[in-house]
Amino acid sequence: MKNKMNIGLLASLALATTFTFSKGNDVPELQGAEVYAAGSPAKMKCLVDTPAWDSWGYGNCFSVGFARTTTAFFQIDGGPSNNFIVYWSDSRCSQSSKSCSLPIMQYRSVNLSAHILDLSNNTFESTSATAMYEGFH
Repeated sequence: MKNKMNIGLLASLALATTFTFSKGNDVPELQGAEVYAAGSPAKMKCLVDTPAWDSWGYGNCFSVGFARTTTAFFQIDGGPSNNFIVYWSDSRCSQSSKSCSLPIMQYRSVNLSAHILDLSNNTFESTSATAMYEGFH
């Protein structure tokens, strides 16, 4: 009986921390264990998309896959929640979004930085992240 109660408790905890995905701006957003609040200092995370269970990393991320090219997703957590402009180091990223996806090739890295202008008080914050992708051989 004690084991059944422990299993039930573990199942309840697992359901309470279920991860959810949303595809806003074609960038998967992992919510769960580590959620960074809006209004706190801006921090960039990244994820390299592979068929494996990929995880977000703050400041850097790494993955290994067979595909020669895949996608690196970058997302800014924290900072202003509205009324902002993002000046990305890559012109393919939208100034009105806190997320950006870029192609990444095997044995390469993509470094992306962003300067976030809070239009409500004209202050800047800066953050960056590096995505790395290796291949199987």
